[in-house]
Amino acid sequence: MSNTNKILGASLMLGSAGIASMERISVRLSAAIVEAGYASGGNPREIVSLNDNGPGLLVYFLFFIGFVLLVSGFPGSYGRREK
Repeated sequence: MSNTNKILGASLMLGSAGIASMERISVRLSAAIVEAGYASGGNPREIVSLNDNGPGLLVYFLFFIGFVLLVSGFPGSYGRREK
């Protein structure tokens, strides 16, 4: 079970980082498409305000759950007491 927790925890942490990266890329790309549309019409470049509020709560939640699973995957010394 501990090996499964390690794999699942690492994949959730990497997945949350991937979701945050895709979110930031999509915001920047959509702003660039709008600016290119204004430029192709011969209008002066309209500066689009980016609504980049950062990652949502899902990213932080997935990262936290992944971290907890990753830590729980490593065996601790609290269960192994020498008699």
